[in-house]
Amino acid sequence: MHQQSIIFSLINLSASRSQYLARRIHYNAPTYLKMKFSMLAVAATAFAAGVNGFSAAPRASFGIRQASSLKMADAATEVDKMAALATAANEARGLAMDSIAAAHSGHMGLPLGCAEIGATLYGSQMQYNPKDTTWINRDRFILSAGHGSMFLYSWLNLAGFDLSIDELKNFRQHHSQTPGHPEFPNSEHTTPGIECTTGPLGAGVSNAVGFAVSEKMAAARYNTDEHKIFDHHIFALAGDGCFQEGVSAESACFAAHEKLDNLIVLYDSNEVTLDKMAE
Repeated sequence: MHQQSIIFSLINLSASRSQYLARRIHYNAPTYLKMKFSMLAVAATAFAAGVNGFSAAPRASFGIRQASSLKMADAATEVDKMAALATAANEARGLAMDSIAAAHSGHMGLPLGCAEIGATLYGSQMQYNPKDTTWINRDRFILSAGHGSMFLYSWLNLAGFDLSIDELKNFRQHHSQTPGHPEFPNSEHTTPGIECTTGPLGAGVSNAVGFAVSEKMAAARYNTDEHKIFDHHIFALAGDGCFQEGVSAESACFAAHEKLDNLIVLYDSNEVTLDKMAE
């Protein structure tokens, strides 16, 4: 499931911008369970998107048709969930655009182009608990392309972490919890949900490899046949600049040699750098 291929369609970036006071999406947060949209959130966002998948399936007249009706209902629910994820992606885009515009500074490309990745990870694939950010078996997300930090801050806010809308408004401001690059909690910043500091390009990839190694070592030492304590995954999002640095290639070789199948690196291949088009 974590390694399935996901095809992201092109998004019309000229769509209406979300505002700070726009309708917010809230996630259901069962303790230590895989994070998913609550049915209420799915229904609300699907309704806003004009999806009618929640209409009751017609009662089957014959028992042989019941299975077909159930499959149709499941398919409709899946459509509703996808509509909710798409709506969440646009909400994250709006938060990123407003925050970067208010700061008159920041990188907008990654938050806009990778919004569906965030919706899929935080809305469906990753297991985490925003009320317990140090839960030992949580999935880890590392934004190696740290310059796109509003991508991460937007999703932490939408996913229910203790990162308020006011902090998003203070993006890149002194003493705010939303610095230009994600920073591991310290005396200056205590932003929840940040697994490691990512500033130098490529460093996030090597950090993710280190996280994956630590999970494998902990699992080997503490897991038993009766109790599986460690089985989480490490997700990293990297861009062209990250893979232009040697540290990412060296750590990738190490990950392959050690067969770290708990590591998933997502490549934001937008072929753009600050200087010119990537070659």
